[in-house]
Parts: sequence; C-alpha cells; structure tokens
Amino acid sequence: MNPVVKWNPTNIGNEIHGGQVPIFPVVLPGWRLVREWRATVRAFADQWSSVRTADGEFFSEYPATMNGCSNHRFRLRWRSVGGVPVRFACGTVAGDVNTLVEEELPEPTAQGWAQLHGCGWPLWRYVAQRDGGNLGDIAVEIQHWEAAV
Repeated sequence: MNPVVKWNPTNIGNEIHGGQVPIFPVVLPGWRLVREWRATVRAFADQWSSVRTADGEFFSEYPATMNGCSNHRFRLRWRSVGGVPVRFACGTVAGDVNTLVEEELPEPTAQGWAQLHGCGWPLWRYVAQRDGGNLGDIAVEIQHWEAAV
C-alpha cells in the first residue's frame, strides 16, 4: 500500500515533488482560497516553460509577483500528457525564466506537485526523445490562496 501524500500546511517556501499527487486541501489555516483552475503548458526541450498563454504572456489568473511572496500561496498538481517524463523545477518571478531555476527535481518524472509562495512559479522542460520529439504538453491544476486578514 502506498503512503498517503499530504500537503504541508505550515510551509511558506517553495516545495516541489515528483510522483504520487495528493488531493487539494479545502482549508489552509491563515489563508483564503481565491480560485482553482486548470491550464495546459507546452514544454520544450531547449527552454524552461511556465504557465503562459499561447502568445507568451503570463496568465493573469496566476498572479505571482516579485512583491507578493508572502501575500499568496499556490498549490499545483500536474501530469505530462502522454506520460512522457519531463524535468520539473521552480523559480522566482522575474524577467527571464531561463535564469531563475532555484530548485529542480533530481530525475525527470511524468507527474508531480508543488507548493509555491506568492512570487514562485512552476517550470517544466521536455526531455528530448530518441524519435526526435522535442515538445510535449503538461496538464496542470492550480489553487490560488491569499493571506487571510
């Protein structure tokens, strides 16, 4: 029997995991759930990708900012469409996603989860395949929490 994977309700830093994915919390002490949504991310072999629109702009629904680290929390669960392992990391919001990888899982994985502070963002990178494939899609579910006043 697999152990139950759980969110850490007291962690205020970035935390990333691969493998078994927990269910989303319904309560987070000291925080208020703003919304929950789904997105698809296109991951490439030659660069890190994050939650973006088709034209490269960041989703306004993912309001991470350099000044909002302690005001927001994000919980996310993800899986590689097709089950192909990908690299997964996190960083801090700034101008260039390629320079901001702060933590990366040691091995590629086909699914994972993360808890990120209000200026943290998830990052994926496709692992080039022997058949020449160099991109893939990631299905992502996200929760956005705000500090309770």
